[in-house]
Amino acid sequence: MSIEPDYVLVERPEGFDVVADEQPAMLMEISAFCKAAARQKVFIFGPKTNVNLSQFDILDLGKEIAGLNLRIAVVESHDASSEDVNFLETVALNRGGSIRFFDSREEAEGWLRTA
Repeated sequence: MSIEPDYVLVERPEGFDVVADEQPAMLMEISAFCKAAARQKVFIFGPKTNVNLSQFDILDLGKEIAGLNLRIAVVESHDASSEDVNFLETVALNRGGSIRFFDSREEAEGWLRTA
């Protein structure tokens, strides 16, 4: 993680695995880093991410994201279905959270700047 002028950048290594059991701790680490950096915007970038989440896991993840009070933009190549991505975004949004997936860094940074 690093501090950028307008957000915290989280760079995931190639082949990163998103696993349900590890998400709460990872989200708390991101949240604590953001608090220390006085940032409420997060940009997550990953070249190739493996998503191993069930629908129930996605529901829980969306709820947890909503509780962080962060605006999260994600640009990564991943194997999650578009339905799963939409479900995560919707769960978080319906609970007051904000996460969006983008195809390019420019789109993600533009969305982060609008908040």
